[in-house]
Amino acid sequence: MEIFFTEALQRLGPDAAFRIINEARPGNVYLLSTLLPERSMPSYEVRGGSLVVHSTMAGLVGLDSPYPPSGAMSVSAFLERTAKLANEVVMSEHALRTLQEMMLRVGQQDMTERLVEEVLNFTDAVLVQPHLDAAEYLRGQALGNGMIEWNYGSTSMTVDYGIPTTNRLPVRTGADAYGGSSSKFWDDIRLQNRLLRFASRIVRIAHPDLIDSIIYNDANALQVLSITENTITVRRVVSTGGTPVASNDARDVVEIIRYGMEGEVINPDNPTQTIRVPFWPRNKLVAIGLGTGRGYVVGSGSRPAEDTALGYTHLAPTVESGGKPGRWARVHTPPDRPWQLIGQAVSNVLPVIDAQCVNRIVIATSDVS
Repeated sequence: MEIFFTEALQRLGPDAAFRIINEARPGNVYLLSTLLPERSMPSYEVRGGSLVVHSTMAGLVGLDSPYPPSGAMSVSAFLERTAKLANEVVMSEHALRTLQEMMLRVGQQDMTERLVEEVLNFTDAVLVQPHLDAAEYLRGQALGNGMIEWNYGSTSMTVDYGIPTTNRLPVRTGADAYGGSSSKFWDDIRLQNRLLRFASRIVRIAHPDLIDSIIYNDANALQVLSITENTITVRRVVSTGGTPVASNDARDVVEIIRYGMEGEVINPDNPTQTIRVPFWPRNKLVAIGLGTGRGYVVGSGSRPAEDTALGYTHLAPTVESGGKPGRWARVHTPPDRPWQLIGQAVSNVLPVIDAQCVNRIVIATSDVS
């Protein structure tokens, strides 16, 4: 019995992998894609220059008087090349032998149909997911650090998003770290609230390791009100007449999103192994103000009612697809190596934080104990 992938690929049709990878969208597990959603764009470069007209109140005028000017303009510029991400995976002869043995045990089922399922699973798990993971990692660097500094092998990239200096709180180390004896956790919460005073809602994100440093440190004097799979809510405990009591100040109740998703990368010291990399920096507690974007962006057209996005993730075309928008992928069996299945995928992506949104991000940093 001959079991090769050639017939399975023919049944899927030409450009099957290209269609699959471009139909894929970040799922709900990718938290940061809700803040920087993907947009398929026609350009390889991110030209994020924008002209924003901020609404100002109409002025008082006398009868038969000219109209006073209204609206203040601000211009910003952001020009970066997208990051090219690529991977190639080979299903070897050893894997095909294992698959053959499994199918021979099954018996009379349609072998080609089973191989089609295997190709689809191969495409989804080892071609599509790594690109979605890499895009989420870049979003985590952009939002968590306010910049991307990524070194991968001999290739590196640096992008600075221009987060204001005032929105980068002092780095808490030693005793001042959130797990330290004189923790500045509540000081940073108050600073974040003050800097985001015009936000209708504040969303905070932290890695579970940093959250553990906070809640298990008695110096932070807090109560844990609730813990879910994705969030934790804490209340500050204050001293009244020498007796610790729960604060009734609304500013002392804080909800934090716990985001600990990870991806895998090849270990540069041992290419046969992988290491896990968190999408969100372990030492960052970031507050994001939502509902503050009150400006008309020229060329933006109709804007969504909920102002939750801080920008977008630029998904550029690829040379490999002949300039078609979106990611590129192919799965094929080389004519001279029918025992192999080879998958290749490419995407050009870059997270973009809108210039008028950089002051809606406040980054706090603490050592993680």
